[in-house]
Amino acid sequence: MSGRRVQRYPLALRLLHWLLALLLALQIALGFAAEHAPTPALSEALFPLHFRLGVLILCLMLLRLAVRVWLPVPGHDGGARWGARLRGGVHGLLYALALVLPVSGHVIWVWMGADRTLFAGVQVPALFVPPADETGRALAWYVHVYGAWALSALAALHVAAAVSRQIRHGDGFIARRMGFGALSGKAADGGPARCTGTGAASQVGE
Repeated sequence: MSGRRVQRYPLALRLLHWLLALLLALQIALGFAAEHAPTPALSEALFPLHFRLGVLILCLMLLRLAVRVWLPVPGHDGGARWGARLRGGVHGLLYALALVLPVSGHVIWVWMGADRTLFAGVQVPALFVPPADETGRALAWYVHVYGAWALSALAALHVAAAVSRQIRHGDGFIARRMGFGALSGKAADGGPARCTGTGAASQVGE
């Protein structure tokens, strides 16, 4: 593609980015609160909320992936190629975990035989019949719990890297890429992204 270089992620991606960041933080906190609730009654009240929020996050993540593929995004913002590959790997793992956690949670929920109602009688399909052997449930539980820890660690690394980048360069990197104020210069939201020699992996900057 040719045209102006995109400085900022499209508005739809920025909105989904910050909304999902908020929901994922809330979801992880809700999950740990439900798991370690002081009373069974509180745990039983929190787990259904955790399940419903997980379904919402899964839907938003699929929407975000579709928008991410469809719309132009900023290219590599300088630095060594290995750094771009590292950032791309971290972002890819964040995407993968944000998809795997709701799926593994759904597997656990179906295995428990819990109520899959979202609202007004709408139910999430079970998609499978749990076998008598609960090895699959145990595996899903390990994926879910340790995946939540991994997601938390990667999210912290993601935030630290963005803040470090902004402090070192002093160019308002976070606001320029993911903010909502006006941009200086001629580049604007939208418009085609310029392809660079670093390839598609270098364009993963979100």
